Amino acid sequence: MKTSYMGHRLFCFTVCILLMIGHSLISRGSVSDTAIFIPGGKPVLRVFSNFNAPLGESSGKTSFEVRRAYLGYDYSIERNWSMKIVLDIGSPNDDSPYSILKRYAYFKTASLTFNQGNWVINGGIIDLYNVEYQEKLWNYRYVFKSFMDEYRFGPRADIGVNAFWKPSSWLSCDFMVMNGEGYEQLQNDNTYKVSFGTNLNLSTEMLLRIYTDYSHKRYDEAVVAALVGYHSDNYALAFEYNNRFNEGFVKGRNRFGYSVYGWITLVDSYGIFARYDWLSSSSSGVSGRPWNLARDGSALIGGIEYRPVQKVRMSVNYQDWFPYAFNVKNRRSLFFNLEYKI
Repeated sequence: MKTSYMGHRLFCFTVCILLMIGHSLISRGSVSDTAIFIPGGKPVLRVFSNFNAPLGESSGKTSFEVRRAYLGYDYSIERNWSMKIVLDIGSPNDDSPYSILKRYAYFKTASLTFNQGNWVINGGIIDLYNVEYQEKLWNYRYVFKSFMDEYRFGPRADIGVNAFWKPSSWLSCDFMVMNGEGYEQLQNDNTYKVSFGTNLNLSTEMLLRIYTDYSHKRYDEAVVAALVGYHSDNYALAFEYNNRFNEGFVKGRNRFGYSVYGWITLVDSYGIFARYDWLSSSSSGVSGRPWNLARDGSALIGGIEYRPVQKVRMSVNYQDWFPYAFNVKNRRSLFFNLEYKI
């Protein structure tokens, strides 16, 4: 009863704050803006596919895959209001441990957005800010997900409400209250996740981001993450660290790791990229070994990209995963990845 009561209080309090912010912004709307607004929208289509060839394994099989397709529509209702619906369609051949259930389409985004001045408020099934900046700096989502998304430190989208505030060119903040279980699952308890992030643009090319989220039960689950990146239109270099405490609301079950990555555009249509991930978990009180040892390890990714036209990207790259458990095999593959969108 205590968890239920606190969860409802936290959720209602957060929603009330966001509604008051929205009401304040609407009431302050400028009456001098006489420009004619014409409602309109645009389709959303983004497809990831690949061909991969396992290396060093006699049992490995080459395969063509369409790993992900996003299909939807983004529509501006009024000057400050818009809505967006996007379906996430997973491949039935995607049998990775985290994707085996994705045999059909999900609503990845079904959101209503209010945007005015230095405020943006979203509600519904929404994209989250916890991964957005990492994905932008990494810039190769179609090759490999960002660290937090790939290793399930937090979902890329969820059901809830969030707000983004940018009071100056060098500072911005985001606040969210959400289901906490991702957009693939419905809320089935009274536990909500609250998050806060702040970005410092130390220069036009340097970004520092601090992020944390929190969910309350008998043992509270929390994530603390930091990101520092140096970037421009033609290159990027970034480091991020993530730590998740009491995963699954189990005391002492912590996971942590870091990711280092960079890329550079050599000429207009060609670029190279590289990335290294390290993932580990805390020791178990019973065995003394990491509790998540079977999934702990390190990853190395590197390749070259070619962009024949603006909306098409293709890459030849090497990917490997070296587990820390001695009884789990190394995975090494050569990939050809393709992204096309409108």
